[in-house]
Amino acid sequence: MSRVTLTRHISIQPTRAEQAASASTGAVLTSVSMSPLEVIKVRQQAAPTLSMRQVFSRMIREEGTLSLWNGLRPTLLMNVPSTVIYLTVYEEGRDRLTPIAGGAWAPLGAGGSARALVTSLFSPLELLRTRMQATGSSDGLGATAARVVRSGGVGSLWTGLGASLWRDVPFSCIYWALYEALRRRAKATHPQGEVTTSAAFLAGAAAGSVAA
Repeated sequence: MSRVTLTRHISIQPTRAEQAASASTGAVLTSVSMSPLEVIKVRQQAAPTLSMRQVFSRMIREEGTLSLWNGLRPTLLMNVPSTVIYLTVYEEGRDRLTPIAGGAWAPLGAGGSARALVTSLFSPLELLRTRMQATGSSDGLGATAARVVRSGGVGSLWTGLGASLWRDVPFSCIYWALYEALRRRAKATHPQGEVTTSAAFLAGAAAGSVAA
């Protein structure tokens, strides 16, 4: 008698806590690893006649290696919670809007709303981070914030918010609308009706390229 073995393909959906932990870990690793490039970019924008190599050499020579991580504290304070809040608000918004607006429009509205909220909440930290990176001052986050408030008032902490919203919100709308559409298509063409890791990665890369 032949024995027939049936293999069942099981898909495990990560919990919100697992997604938050994963997003937080990714935000920390990205912030720490990319901070030197961000600092050099800000310094080069302030001194456009210098090359990236010249900016790097001057910083190492005059300020030490750790100056490459100026502004890391506000970066972490901004990126870690903002990533978790952004993804949580997006998913909640998408799930609530889908029955009302449909699967095609819900990601667009949810993505734009989530990005607008997060950008507005964390705009002061982005401003302080840029100030700390640009000046190379040894002042801490609190001292930098106090100096900004003394010179321009509390409202000055949101300087540049309008430009940030015009930059980030359209990107988020286009990204999530396209990403979810590509995920649905990948799911429809998969034998088990699932989205593989590679398909999700390609969907994210394509959506990001178009939105940018």
